[in-house]
Amino acid sequence: MQNYVYYNPTKLYFGHEQIEAHLSEEVKKYGKRAMLVYDNGSVKKYGVYDRIVKILAEAGIEYSEYADVEPNPQYTAVNEAAKICRENDCDVVIAIGGGSAIDAAKLVCQARFYEGDCWDLVTQKVTEERGLDLIAIPTIASAGSENDAWSVISNADTQQKLDPWHLHFQPVAAFIDPVITYTVSKYQTAVGAADILSHITDIRYFIKEHKIEFVEQMMEAMARAVVKYGPVACEEPTNEIARENLSWASTLITGGIMDQGGKTDMILHLAEYGIAAFYEIPHGHGVGLMMPRWMQYVLGDETAPIFYRFGVACFNIEEGLDTRSGAQKTIDALSDWMFNQLGLESHMAKLGVDEAMLPEMALKATERNGGVLHGITDLTTKDIENIYRMCM
Repeated sequence: MQNYVYYNPTKLYFGHEQIEAHLSEEVKKYGKRAMLVYDNGSVKKYGVYDRIVKILAEAGIEYSEYADVEPNPQYTAVNEAAKICRENDCDVVIAIGGGSAIDAAKLVCQARFYEGDCWDLVTQKVTEERGLDLIAIPTIASAGSENDAWSVISNADTQQKLDPWHLHFQPVAAFIDPVITYTVSKYQTAVGAADILSHITDIRYFIKEHKIEFVEQMMEAMARAVVKYGPVACEEPTNEIARENLSWASTLITGGIMDQGGKTDMILHLAEYGIAAFYEIPHGHGVGLMMPRWMQYVLGDETAPIFYRFGVACFNIEEGLDTRSGAQKTIDALSDWMFNQLGLESHMAKLGVDEAMLPEMALKATERNGGVLHGITDLTTKDIENIYRMCM
């Protein structure tokens, strides 16, 4: 039995028009000068930005902004945003967008109090306990960054992607409006669905340590919903049922409930960091590319039972098969879902990855863990390179 404490202080507002009803009151709890952090694309294109600044203006809340957060957010963007935040004496941060915008905003909350390079905070070279409060408004169902205290930040100069944790990275409130996600492209919807599934399987479900049974069943129910509604949302972008299921699954899976009772691992996420160190491929796509290939690579007597159980619970694989056959059917079904039903490109070479870079990518993926990624089956740097090759 594992000992644990569960505490999640994020207040979650779910549904349409919750932003109009409650955003200003939440902001005023923490100050009168807000810092908006977002990407300068769909947030403005589809009216989300106008919707939010109108609420702030009507409430008499001043705001500054940084609008150039890129996918796999760079530390340099955080430095610029934190400088604006300091210069305007902002006392609360509002993140608007996907996981990249929210992750960048989290570090801005801490970097607001540190005038040096924020990469010092990412690497924990410098300790800064202070942080502004954060309110998150996700525009895509994906990483679930609106409900956890982790930030994933990249450094193109050192080819690193790191994921620091800080108390003030945990949003004090989040507004999850599935209607906002209607405007998300088919590709980004697919990437988001793959990302949600990876947060369930890679980090929490495909582990060899003890799990509490009903927590495992909760994960299966969430994964089943993602498998069902991901393709629906891709083909029917305004399908309310599909969007609300994906939005709520995204938010809940990172909130800590699914972490209890078993050790969490993240082999595929760390392996994806090796890709992101050199290539601008969306995180969910990178993880999705590897998931069925990784399962194939580690398929054996130890892994087959949990793969087969997942297939029965989430892909309607028939019961009564020998575990190896059932696990193989699960891998095949996952591949079909990822590459045919969601429509994600299945080969890294077609996304611009150079095969000559695979050894260096694998080295980057494993260097922070001493050359070995631990999980249901431990993998060396060479193993990760082999899985990359399966994805080419």
